[in-house]
Amino acid sequence: MSDPSNPNPPVPRQPVSLLSRIYLGLGGAAMIFYLMASFLGWDFRSSERNSVPPSARSSPGGYRSFHFWHGGFHGGK
Repeated sequence: MSDPSNPNPPVPRQPVSLLSRIYLGLGGAAMIFYLMASFLGWDFRSSERNSVPPSARSSPGGYRSFHFWHGGFHGGK
């Protein structure tokens, strides 16, 4: 139904393309698979994570040590 105060003709909607439907289906399937895996407790990691001991982190020149982030004067007032 057209609005008498609007002089422009109505614009027809474009149909949804096949590629858009395929992407929507694949995205929905991936989300459903992820939700199913999380609820069932599936784990896709092949091995346990390695942990770095605190002594290696806090030593000078160690892995992300204090001296890595705070290496001296950085300016400012």
